[in-house]
Amino acid sequence: MRGQRFLDLLAIGRVSNLPTVWSNMVTGFLLAWAFGGGQKTFSEALPLLVLLLLGTTFAYLFGTFLNDWKDAEFDDRHRPERAIPSGRWSRKTIGLISAGFALASLGCLFPAGSRQPFVLLLGTILLAVIIIYTVLHKRTPLAIIPMGMCRSLLYLMGYFSAVSITVTNSGTTSNKPDNFILSIPEGNSLLLLVLMALGIFSYVAGLTLAARYESRATELPFPRIILWALIFLCVLTHTWWWTSQHPTIPALLCLLPFLLWTVRSLLILRKSIPDFVSRALAGLCLLDLLAFAGIAPIIHTGWHTLDAAPLFLAFIPLSCFLFSILLQRIAPAT
Repeated sequence: MRGQRFLDLLAIGRVSNLPTVWSNMVTGFLLAWAFGGGQKTFSEALPLLVLLLLGTTFAYLFGTFLNDWKDAEFDDRHRPERAIPSGRWSRKTIGLISAGFALASLGCLFPAGSRQPFVLLLGTILLAVIIIYTVLHKRTPLAIIPMGMCRSLLYLMGYFSAVSITVTNSGTTSNKPDNFILSIPEGNSLLLLVLMALGIFSYVAGLTLAARYESRATELPFPRIILWALIFLCVLTHTWWWTSQHPTIPALLCLLPFLLWTVRSLLILRKSIPDFVSRALAGLCLLDLLAFAGIAPIIHTGWHTLDAAPLFLAFIPLSCFLFSILLQRIAPAT
């Protein structure tokens, strides 16, 4: 019984998706570092990143537990085998755990905010968007918007944890590199950030739209071409490196895993919507991998071994992907 209750917590937390959260955060962080030029060493930047990884982990768990708390009555009618309807966990307890995760998230974000206030603002927006999604997701398909925003915000939080943006009294933007990890990156990194945020927003909106119809097994009430378009937009937004360098074999090796996995996932959609959603969620890490072909050649971490072979950074999203697939054997992704 205790073992089942523990597995229930893993299922409620959708822990198999946590590696995708970490991958998204690190991708945003490395994008800023690649274009910014360090004012401190890479090692000095890592403590803030770790703090944000913990904060967003707790934010994610807040959302999943809040979701099950909110859906308790629906699950009682349609999913009686779940933890709350079955009586293995009370709705009140799950609600209290959810609140605890929200407080833990804020507890990590506030120290981060002392070093980078904009990150605290983004973290607060993330928690608010999670609540909005929880309220809307059973009411309207438009709930795919806040869900997509959650993932876009992870890129933004990772990015702005590595750069400083302050506004003077005159309303102009200024740098304070002595107080932050990096100065504001030059060039088009902000544009790339916006494009990548749009790409992951579209991808998550697509898989969330499909997830709304999991109970139909294989039938979607809209043309599949819409889903394909939403899912594959990221190929345009995350492969910005094509414009600045000639495609190389390592670059193509970052592209192929995403294409192969995603096409196969969309083909599986014909047999099972739930299986597609689970695969697409793990595929968020391979979506991040697309950008590493551009990040790796230009990043300078100060770690000589890594700078000599920066493409090893690609093992971050790849390992997160494999970890997510492994965890799906223990706890369902949806």
